[in-house]
Amino acid sequence: MTEQQLQALCALIREAGARAQALRDAGLSVEKKGRQDFVSQADILVEQEIKSWLQTHCPQDGFLGEESGLVEGERGVWVLDPVDGTTNFILGMDYWCVSLAYVRQNVIELGIIYAPDRDEFFFARHGAGAFLNGKPLKLHDPSPESVVIGLGRSSRAPVPLYARTIEDVLNDGMEYRRFGAGALMLAHVAAGQVHAYYEEHMNSWDALAGLLLITEAGGSSNAFLANGGLLQGNLVLAGCTSVQERLMALLDGEMN
Repeated sequence: MTEQQLQALCALIREAGARAQALRDAGLSVEKKGRQDFVSQADILVEQEIKSWLQTHCPQDGFLGEESGLVEGERGVWVLDPVDGTTNFILGMDYWCVSLAYVRQNVIELGIIYAPDRDEFFFARHGAGAFLNGKPLKLHDPSPESVVIGLGRSSRAPVPLYARTIEDVLNDGMEYRRFGAGALMLAHVAAGQVHAYYEEHMNSWDALAGLLLITEAGGSSNAFLANGGLLQGNLVLAGCTSVQERLMALLDGEMN
């Protein structure tokens, strides 16, 4: 992808986010996919718009979207969640985002997360750093007694396991937050607003862009793409290196 095409793609994602806002303000059509799992008219239209642009400008690449599934390609694959945090989005909360990543040869090469209601545009390129609204992001390890982490809730994990994780984290002297949009929480780890993020299972369209943001900001992550993570999803544990290691030791019994 040329630099000009990349700039056009970033502009497209901003436009798609604005279109989602306009659709919400006009009154959304919403369908239920499962318990506390919704898809809105905006999810579908944003995915169609970005998918169409990518297939036109990157015809050799594949595409994996939350709503439309996998289209295989000859080169890499674009991975999209058109609206992460759909429940927040349809309720009028500001904690939702568009998340797009590009993976080639099992490497996350590009990650973009855009939170329209918060006017936050995150961008990362493999080996070239992470940015929020054009400003570089650099993680610094917090003092051990001031750690705040994000804890995602996966419907694929039993409720008692999640409750036990909260108990373990609190007993270890850490605090936690859960805001209902894992992709954006990963971006906020990269921005230093929380110090790590853990979720028992995430889909690749929720995780990949944020994981690249964290590692490009100087943090650490588990090997999400291992064991078929692209298509099957995987556990996510990423953040400031010291906090990620602390969580890994703390949750070792739950992760195995």
